[in-house]
Formats: sequence, C-alpha cells, structure tokens
Amino acid sequence: MTLLFHPNTAWIPASARSLMIRVFDLSSDLFFEWCGLGLYLRYRRDPGHIFCFRKGGPKAGLRVLIVHVWGKGSRATYYGGSHLHSLPTVGAANGLFEIPSAALRSVRCQGTDVEITNGGLVILDARLAFEIKQGSATTLAFTNKDELATWAKMTLPQSRELARKVSEMESTGISVNFAFEE
Repeated sequence: MTLLFHPNTAWIPASARSLMIRVFDLSSDLFFEWCGLGLYLRYRRDPGHIFCFRKGGPKAGLRVLIVHVWGKGSRATYYGGSHLHSLPTVGAANGLFEIPSAALRSVRCQGTDVEITNGGLVILDARLAFEIKQGSATTLAFTNKDELATWAKMTLPQSRELARKVSEMESTGISVNFAFEE
C-alpha cells in the first residue's frame, strides 16, 4: 500500500516533534502494532538516480513507512507500483538502493512527477522507487519492533538539547533508534 498526500495541499504541523507524533500514531493505528522511528536524515537532489529504501518486492512486505518532508521548490518523481516488483538494485553511496530506469520500464512502472511548490509531505512504502530532481527531503522511517532491532543505531553528538528532544519523543511513546556519542 502506498499513501500519497498531495504535497501542495497536505497539512504540515508546525514542529517536527508534532509531525513525528502524528505519523507515529498513523503508523501504529493502520500498519504496525508497535512502531519506532529508525531514521531521520535529509536527502538532497540527485537527478537521474532512482532510489528505494528497501528492496524485495511483495515478498519483503510492508515493514517500513517513509515520510518525506519536502522543502519549498522541490520536485520529485514517484514510481507507482514499483513496490510490487522485486527489482534489481545496487547499493548507492547515500545508503539507499538504486534502481536502473530500464528495470522500472520493463515492469511498466511509470513515474509521476510531483512539483512541491510550497513544501509538503509524502508518506510511502519504503519499497517504492523515487527520484529527487530538485530540492531536498527530510526523511523519517517508521518500522515495527522486529525490523528496527536489525538496524544500526543512528549516532547523535552529545548535546543537552538533542537529549531533551529524544527524551520528549520517548515520553510520548515514540521509540527511537538513536545512540549518543561517548
């Protein structure tokens, strides 16, 4: 299943914490019995390169939801139905899986271009292929307990402010996959 809230009309909460709580609630209510935040990174434009966060097609199943929080003036292409095919991938320098455009064409997955004029929000299955043509997306990944246990922790610098934010998230029931540098 892929959810796409049109970026120009989607409601975006004022704070990242509020956003995470709302997506966490959605993920827990609709997709997972237990849900945790496993990734919080920004990805920038990389035209001509098509990526996915998770490979495996239908056998892999829906185990990870991705949230793209787009900056103003961004452009992207999403390849509907690509998550339903086990496509060939290679590990990319940005840590994602890159999919050859020929592989998408061979299974008749056509891209839908999205202009994100005022910034926006897109929620998608981690297996769905996408391309960042302009701008950047702050990316959050939510997953279930079994999947999160296999992920490396994101290392954060020692900071009282970061520690406070992580503590706030955990106090609202959001499990996080972060560790602080020693």
